[in-house]
Amino acid sequence: MEIYEDIRLQQDRIINQNKASIIISRTTRSDDGAGGWLETVTTLASQDVRIYAKLRYTKVVNISEAGWTVKKTQKAIAIYNSDFESENETFLDTFDYNGHTYKIVDVKDVLTQGQIVFRELEIEEIT
Repeated sequence: MEIYEDIRLQQDRIINQNKASIIISRTTRSDDGAGGWLETVTTLASQDVRIYAKLRYTKVVNISEAGWTVKKTQKAIAIYNSDFESENETFLDTFDYNGHTYKIVDVKDVLTQGQIVFRELEIEEIT
């Protein structure tokens, strides 16, 4: 077994320890040819992720407010072949979980030996 295959299995186990099954609503925007946009919303099949909070520390260099600030961000991990898109002019992926609606801000493919071993999602609560 290759290292990347072993890491994929480990990530799958981590996700399944506390998984959230989510259904993505994907809004796709395309040029309508008249200076506007056409929006299409599709629903993807359920996918399993693990949602977690991460603290991000930022150094403040303003003299009156010098120090560190802490911001709590929401993230999720998903298996290597999951179907998620980063937010951009063309795509917006959203999902509901525990009574809240989230959007996927960014998707980062984590690689080992040139292979995607899992995907890390930055998510943001919108309601």
